[in-house]
Amino acid sequence: MKDILTAFCKRLAVSLGVLMIAAAAFFLARGEGRLAFAFVLGLFAALVFVSNMAHRLWTLSRDSRAARGQMLVGMIVRLAVLALILAVAVLSSSDVFFAAAAGFVLTYVVTFALLILQEAKK
Repeated sequence: MKDILTAFCKRLAVSLGVLMIAAAAFFLARGEGRLAFAFVLGLFAALVFVSNMAHRLWTLSRDSRAARGQMLVGMIVRLAVLALILAVAVLSSSDVFFAAAAGFVLTYVVTFALLILQEAKK
């Protein structure tokens, strides 16, 4: 399990780094640096989701009893982080909300695309 997650994390870090640089360049070229910041906040919110899911899988592979308790706590943490970030983004403006939501969705898409590709190679 450790080898699989380590290789996946390296690919994910590179992919998200490229995504973050491309999005920041796009928003800064348009003169909207605040949207670049909102995009990165959405990206980090998705990373909380992904890291929590990875932690649950890691725990489940070692101890199924601990994983059951982690499942409920993990869901609450993930939803609270998402609600907090999107609520702050909505209060700012609709453009900031959509940039944060785009960061979240794109990070999720990249993460699961990498997982699918990793499993397809096996």
